[in-house]
Amino acid sequence: MQRRVQPTSDAIRAGNRARIVDILRRSGSATRAELVTGTGLSRATVSSLVGELADRGLVSEYAQPASESAGRPPARLALNRAAGLAIAVDVGVRHVAVAVGDLSRSVLAERWVPVPYGHSAESGMRIVTQSIETALVEAEADRDQIVGAAISIAAPIAPDSGRFLVPGVLPGWNGPELAEQVGRRWGIPTTVENDANLGALGESVAAAPHGKDLLYVKVASRVGLGIAFGSRIYRGHDGYAGELGHVTADPGGPACWCGRRGCLELYAGAEGMLERLARRGIRIDDVNELIERAEAGDADVLAVVGDGARRLARSLGALALVLNPSVIALGGELAGLGPLLLDPVRAELAAVPFGAPVTVRTSALGPRASLMGALALVLHESSRFTDQSCAPESPDSGRAAVAAAASRPLHPQP
Repeated sequence: MQRRVQPTSDAIRAGNRARIVDILRRSGSATRAELVTGTGLSRATVSSLVGELADRGLVSEYAQPASESAGRPPARLALNRAAGLAIAVDVGVRHVAVAVGDLSRSVLAERWVPVPYGHSAESGMRIVTQSIETALVEAEADRDQIVGAAISIAAPIAPDSGRFLVPGVLPGWNGPELAEQVGRRWGIPTTVENDANLGALGESVAAAPHGKDLLYVKVASRVGLGIAFGSRIYRGHDGYAGELGHVTADPGGPACWCGRRGCLELYAGAEGMLERLARRGIRIDDVNELIERAEAGDADVLAVVGDGARRLARSLGALALVLNPSVIALGGELAGLGPLLLDPVRAELAAVPFGAPVTVRTSALGPRASLMGALALVLHESSRFTDQSCAPESPDSGRAAVAAAASRPLHPQP
């Protein structure tokens, strides 16, 4: 009969410190009272553990602005840059964006580089690498401070492998290869995620605590959907959740590249709108011109935009009945249509018969939604950044180093 080994008091204490670190990673900051609630530990134990983490240089305390009505609010605690940094990359159709942030969600450096439509994966990868190098220098970041990297790209992603489930809007890009190049270059765990999923996570974190159950609709060249429940991405059984653009808007409509007919993105996506206008003999070169002509009152453009907005609104009304979100945030280039897109959606959602009214708004983060979601992913899904297989040159880097710093005894044992 095997004898059960009881954990030592040092091991229990180390585990409790790690729990506090994890809560601060996910929440960005917390009061001592919130840590007591989140861990179930006593106030005295939390204060003692927080003191130990502060002695290690992992946690900082800051005062909130005083309120005349409520008096002095409690101080908040946050992980500082000694606890680690995260890299975020957003590869778009016409841009590459990179950010470096700390685990309190402060952005230390951010770069946006315009790229030509249809840029190659080879040239794009060079821009990604150069942008990360520059951002790390601007952030004065040491390589051993980096916890992990998350990369946003416009394609459905298999959660287990990072491969594209269907071709993305960026031909030639390869998810696993992109993650491997970044991971090996900086010796960090790296993951690739769908841009709409990260947009949902970014918006949910930005809107917390009132927007944790949120739908993020990216209305750009195509139509994508990200779903965040409790500030966690919902990906579905094997990664296909959120393919809103391929809901049938018209069973007798034109053929879509996916093999179905009358898909929503043929009507509500920018490529579909431009193609419908071209069939009317109206040539518009890009989304900016489409928005300008709609705002100027061009009747043909308004007819196509209005039809797409109404079809999108009906699809979102059905989703609201099924998923009961608190917020629907519209992002992507076509969010620039403003009321022309928002008003039909709001009217449809106002008619949903059950539950509290759904807040419909444009993205609070604008074009930064997916980039900020990539930073948040490193904080909220830390288990994805524990595998150091993509970082063989630095097995103690990343989250493992943070966990080790939180777990080891405060004073070396003789």
